[in-house]
Amino acid sequence: MLPQPISDDRALSQSLHQALIKRFHDALPPLNQSQLSECSFGFAPSPTGVKTFFIVTPSLFVAETLLVDLDQIVEQVQTLMIGVGQVAVCIQPQNNPVETPSSSLVCHPSATFHPEYMMCKVFPVNSAIPSLED
Repeated sequence: MLPQPISDDRALSQSLHQALIKRFHDALPPLNQSQLSECSFGFAPSPTGVKTFFIVTPSLFVAETLLVDLDQIVEQVQTLMIGVGQVAVCIQPQNNPVETPSSSLVCHPSATFHPEYMMCKVFPVNSAIPSLED
């Protein structure tokens, strides 16, 4: 049998990631589920090759709310996402810079933070697998 095209592998990988994210979402408390519904998610390696699960929030408030239950978030990642070595909670403000044909990036000014940058805080995931005797 001939190998299937790479697009089938990509579709399978996307389907697996979507299922993992849904299980992750459903395993957390209702407040976190509500906050996560506003977020985007992704997987990518760090510069050193560590697989990272990204939670991209639309505001500092959502990120801070999620950080209150960070231990539960990291525990669920450890349980459901074998091989993921860190969790990144990121803020991507809704006021993203806008590029117009006649100008460079146009930013919406803020006294506290610059919306042209996405900020992340990275947390390690303990990769130790619990034994049956624990």
